[in-house]
Parts: sequence; structure tokens; C-alpha cells
Amino acid sequence: MLAVAALYVTGQTLRGWRLEAQAEAMVGDSEQNRQIKNEKIADAKTFYAMASLTKVWVLLLIFLGTLINVGLGIAQGPWTG
Repeated sequence: MLAVAALYVTGQTLRGWRLEAQAEAMVGDSEQNRQIKNEKIADAKTFYAMASLTKVWVLLLIFLGTLINVGLGIAQGPWTG
């Protein structure tokens, strides 16, 4: 369950981070661009809120630790003994 939670939280945060990066990369000062940029930032905030943690590097460490734990579990499976 912890692995699924870590994957969910990491996925939501990375989606928010990606939308935020896209919004920051937008150029132009037209009304339409400002509206799209504001919508992307609002969506990013929603993903961050769904994750309830906003530090991407913390979530990546949780995800990496989960992958290591799963990898060690697979490497020491019943077929190795």
C-alpha cells in the first residue's frame, strides 16, 4: 500500500510540476496566453493539493526508495534460495 501511495503522490506532483513548467515557458502577452497560463497554474495547484506535498525532490526520494525496496524484494524472491 505504501508503494501505491508513493506512486500516486509522486505522479500527481510531477503532473503539477509539468503544468507549472509549461505555464512558465509560455511566451507572449496576449489575453488568451494569460488565460491559458492562469488555467495551467490553477491545474498545477490542484495536482499539488491532491498530492498534499509540494516538494518534488522529497517525492522523488520516496519513489526511489520504493523502487529500491521493490527491487530488493524481487531480487531476494523465493527462487533465489
